[in-house]
Amino acid sequence: MEILLYWLIGFLLYNLIYGASTWQLYKNAGRNPLHAFIPFYNFWIGLELIQRPKWWIILLFTPIVAPIMWAVYWVDFARSFGKQTWTHAILMIVTLGLYAFYLNYVEKPDYEGPEERKGTFIASLLFAVVLATLVHTWFIQPMVVPTGSMENTIKIGDALFVEKVSLGVRVPFTPIGIPFSEFINRNAYVDKARMPYMRLPGWSSLKSNDIVVFNYPADSLYDAIDRRDAYVKRLVGMPGDSVKFDHGDLFVNGKPFVGKKDAIIQNRYRINSKNILSPELLYQDYGLLQNVDYRFWPDGYMGVPAREGETYNYMFMALSPEMVKRLETNPNIKATRFFTPKEVKETQSFHNSSKVDSANSFPIDRNWNQDYYGSYYVPKKGDVVKLDKSTIELYRRIIRDFEHNELKVVGDKYYINGQETNQYTIQQNYYFMSGDNRNQSLDSRFFGPVPEDHIIGRPILVWANMNGVFEPAPKKFIWERFMTSINNDNPDKTSYRYYVLALLIAFFTWDYFRVKKKKEKEKNN
Repeated sequence: MEILLYWLIGFLLYNLIYGASTWQLYKNAGRNPLHAFIPFYNFWIGLELIQRPKWWIILLFTPIVAPIMWAVYWVDFARSFGKQTWTHAILMIVTLGLYAFYLNYVEKPDYEGPEERKGTFIASLLFAVVLATLVHTWFIQPMVVPTGSMENTIKIGDALFVEKVSLGVRVPFTPIGIPFSEFINRNAYVDKARMPYMRLPGWSSLKSNDIVVFNYPADSLYDAIDRRDAYVKRLVGMPGDSVKFDHGDLFVNGKPFVGKKDAIIQNRYRINSKNILSPELLYQDYGLLQNVDYRFWPDGYMGVPAREGETYNYMFMALSPEMVKRLETNPNIKATRFFTPKEVKETQSFHNSSKVDSANSFPIDRNWNQDYYGSYYVPKKGDVVKLDKSTIELYRRIIRDFEHNELKVVGDKYYINGQETNQYTIQQNYYFMSGDNRNQSLDSRFFGPVPEDHIIGRPILVWANMNGVFEPAPKKFIWERFMTSINNDNPDKTSYRYYVLALLIAFFTWDYFRVKKKKEKEKNN
C-alpha cells in the first residue's frame, strides 16, 4: 500500500506539472485552461488536440510502453502548435515534455492542429516496438532454453512461447524501462520506480505436473523480481504438499510422482562397456555429446576404477529408461543407476553459455542431496509455522527475502520487524520445482520453493530450436522440433512448421499484391 501511495502522489504531482505547462496552450486551442489540470480528462483533451485515438490514454499508463507513448505525445503536441522541426521534437523528448513550459509562458504559440502525417520508417519502427512490447509484457513472452535441466522434454536451444494470460498476467515490478532490455541490458530500467506485486485475473491456476516458467528466486544480481533470470521446470510440489526424493525417485505425499505422458525423466547411470563407446554413434542415435552428457568414469571415484580389466566405465549424466533399454540391447553394455550416497551434502555447479550457477542443497542445515531429499513440506498461504533451531533455515529466506520482513536471530530468540515471536504466518503460496533431467537440474532441491510472485507463465509452443547456439553440437538446428506443442500430455509431437511456412508465404504474397494495387491506384489518381 505504501508503494501505491507513492505512485498516487507521483501521478498527482505530474498532473500538476502538466497543467502548469499547458494551460495557456489549451486556452490558445479554444479549450478551458482549467481542463489542463483535471486528471485523465486533460490527457483525453490533449489526444483530441493532436488528433490521436482516444484509446491511446491506456497506452500512456501502460508499463514499459508508456515512455515511448509520452515521447510521441509530446512531439505531436509541439507540432500541433507549429513547432514541427526536429529541434523542437528533440527538445520535447530530452526534457521529458518540460519544454512545454517555454512554449506555454514565453512563445505562447497559436494552435495550428496536427501536421499531415505520412508513414515513415521511424513511425513504423515505433509501432512495431510498441506492439511487440505489449504482446511480450501482457500476453506471450519468448524465451530460449540455454541449459539441459529439462532434457529431453525440453531441449537445449528450444525457443519457447510462454503464455501468461490464463494464470493472470503479472504486472511488471519495474514499469519504467527500455523494451526488451532483459535481452540486451537488464539494468536498463528505473529501479526506484517499483510496483507492488499485482496479478490480473486469469481463468486457470497452476496444477501439479505443469511445466512452469518463473524468475530464479536465488538470483543475487537483481533485487527486482522481473529482472531475474527466467527458469523453466516442472511443478512437482503444490502448496501444502510433502516432497521427497528416495534413491533418485520422486514421491509426493508418500506416493510415487507420475509425470505427464510427454515427460521424459532422465537420471544418472554408470555404464560398463567391453568396448570404447563411439561418440559419433552416441550422438547420432541418442543425441548425447561426449564430455557434456557423458564421460569416462573419474578413476577411483566412489571406489570405482575407470577401467576394470577389459571393461570400461563411463558416467552418463542423463539417460531416460528408453535410452537405457536401447543401450542394453548391446550384450557388451551394462547400465546401473548411480546415486549420491545418502546424507552426503552436495554443492552443485550447472554450466550454461554465459555463466556458472552453483548452490548448496536447501536448506543448508540438512544433509540432503539430489537423490535423497526430504521429506520437505511446501508452505502455503496462511500456514502458521513454528520458529526454532530445527525450522529457522526452512523459513529464513521466506520471511526475509520473499516476504520482505526484518528478521533477527539472537540466541534462541527470534525477532520479526522488531517484535519477538516464535511463529510466523506465511503470506503467499510456494511451489516446488524440479527438472526432468533429475541430476543436472538447479531446482528447488538447491534454491528452495518458488514464491507465487515469481511465477511468469506456462510454455505452450516450441517455435524453433537453435541447438548449436548453446552447445558444440553437430546439428545447429533440430528441425523436427520447430512449431511443436509442449506441456500437453501428448508424447506424439507433431511439427506444424510446414503449415506455418505456407501461411507466411500466403500472407506475404497477399501483402505484396495489396501494396502494389494501392500504389497503382494512387498513381492513377
